[in-house]
Amino acid sequence: MPVIRTSKKHLCAENRPEWCKVTSAGVFRVPTKTGTFDCHYHDFNEYWLVIKGKAKVMSEGKEYYVKPGDIVCTKAGDEHDVLEVYEDFEAFWFEEECPPAGREGHLHRTPEKARRRPIPTLPLPADFPG
Repeated sequence: MPVIRTSKKHLCAENRPEWCKVTSAGVFRVPTKTGTFDCHYHDFNEYWLVIKGKAKVMSEGKEYYVKPGDIVCTKAGDEHDVLEVYEDFEAFWFEEECPPAGREGHLHRTPEKARRRPIPTLPLPADFPG
């Protein structure tokens, strides 16, 4: 089936077309006041297309402000994270093909990074790009 209803289940090995090499894709949310996230990496490249809200994220060791229309590109093996939210945050994620010896899912360098932790909701910083 060429249409994946990610509102019900993200695209994954169980529901993707057999010709599709994408590891997974879908939408994640980090709401203000109640959002959580974990610092993680993958054995494949991942992309986030921001569709709603404003936040500070980390990718490849650097921090970035992001807003709708921005794409966060993270290389295989590099950690990424949501650090702060300023508005309810939503992004579409897309993971490239998992290499033959690769592992799927969120991978963590330490047990502490594996724990989902509350993401602070802060006022929009004065230096947030317009």
